[in-house]
Parts: sequence; C-alpha cells; structure tokens
Amino acid sequence: MVKKNKLTWIMAIALTSMLFVLAGCSKHKESGDNLPSAKSLITANFAKSMANGHYSQTIKSTEMKQSSRDNGYFKGTNPISMTYSLTSKGKTQGEQIWLTDSELYLLLEQNKGKWIKNKSTADNFDPDQVTRRFKPSTYTSLNKAIAKHAVVKQNSTNYTVTYSGADSNVWKQLNSLIVDTLNTPGSQNMNVAQMVSAAQVQNVRVIYTINKSSKMITKIDMKANFSVGGRYNFAWTTKFDELNTHNDLTVPANIQKNAIDVQKIKASQKSN
Repeated sequence: MVKKNKLTWIMAIALTSMLFVLAGCSKHKESGDNLPSAKSLITANFAKSMANGHYSQTIKSTEMKQSSRDNGYFKGTNPISMTYSLTSKGKTQGEQIWLTDSELYLLLEQNKGKWIKNKSTADNFDPDQVTRRFKPSTYTSLNKAIAKHAVVKQNSTNYTVTYSGADSNVWKQLNSLIVDTLNTPGSQNMNVAQMVSAAQVQNVRVIYTINKSSKMITKIDMKANFSVGGRYNFAWTTKFDELNTHNDLTVPANIQKNAIDVQKIKASQKSN
C-alpha cells in the first residue's frame, strides 16, 4: 500500500511538471505570435531608413597581418563622405573622399592637405564600388535570406531582428559587400572576388534595430567570420547608425572652393 501511494505521488508530480512545461511553451508561442514578422520589420521601411546616415566597416586578417577600415556619412549615393585606411605589416596608408554623382574630391597623405577634384569616373575610378553599399537594392536578396532564419525580440522602445548562423544563401548574398570592403575605394579586383567566393564561412551575425513607434530601422550591425584556403581567417564588420539624421549632408564649401581641379589643369595643358 505504501509503494502504491508513493508511485501515485511520483506520477502526480511528473504530470504536474509536464503541465507546467506545456503551459510555459504555450505562453512563449503566444508571445512570438504577437510579434511582427522578421520580414515585415526588415523590409517595410528599409529604403526610407537607408536614406542617409553614418557607417563604418572593417576587415582584418591576423595571419596576413593586414586590415582596412573605412567610415563616414552618406546621403543616398550623393554625396558620400569616406575616410579610408589600409594597414599592412605595421604600415598604414589613408585617404579621404567626397563623392557626388559627377565629382570626386580626394585627399591623399602625400598631397599635404591639398584636396584634388576630378570626374567621378576619371582614372579608372569605379564609383559603383563605393556607392553600392548605400543602395537599398543591394540588400534586397540578403534581407529576404536573413528574414527566413531570424529571431524577433522586443523591449519597451525597439524591436530587434537577429540572425546568427552560417546559411549558405545568406553568405552568398553577403559576398559582394565583403568584396567591396576588401578592395580599396573605387577599385575592382577579380582575384578578391574569386577568393571570397571560394571562402569557407564560419559565422554570420546580423542585427536590425527597429523603432517600435515609427517602424523605421535605426541601426544595422553585420559581422562575418570566414577562412580562405584553410590558412587565413578574416573578420568583417559593417555598421549603419544615425540613420535619417544627416539629410543636410553636403561637400564642405571650403573643399569645393579650394580643391585643385584636375580637369582644368588637363584642359590648360592641351591648349598650350
């Protein structure tokens, strides 16, 4: 009789525990169902959110003893302000850029503070390599791929949409952004594209922060780790913030006024 009662108590405790677990799961599921979908949060106002802002990008390989960094501000693709630096084996070189639809303002270290003005497509400079990262259309396929696997959470003021993993389609859609970070501004190197295409992804993490009231994206954080040839490991980051707070961005008047105009110099040399 004692054994029977003891067995009954064990069964009752087990049944009660199961009910608590099921209740907890049900509650969690209802909470998830009440949240907007990852796709709707990312795509509803993506283009509007990316109208202007601040950005920063880095890529680093410890084995290659090389890293690059660029950051600045953008207003669509006109204008774009960029400060770029490349460090290789302890030596760093840098440049500053203001890019518009038709003009490129460039400040190199060897120019001793003198800005140079040229056409945005002069001397094989490829403006698309710079502007592509600021075009909402660049992220269409990437956003869709991420939304399929992302997790939505919320606090009192924001939603966050987070993806973390190594999905092959997410990695594929991210490739062009990583290639553009590896290349120096305005340049295209097919070897770099082939290297990234053949790389082995280790992990990708992307977080979108969305204001609950306006439904506008306020910040995007992207990180990726990948290896090449089993020998070289790379860490890549991209961050967009201060979104929709730089609508008045323009090339500074003193740079426009004082920049050395390369096209005028060339025209003058031809006339002589």
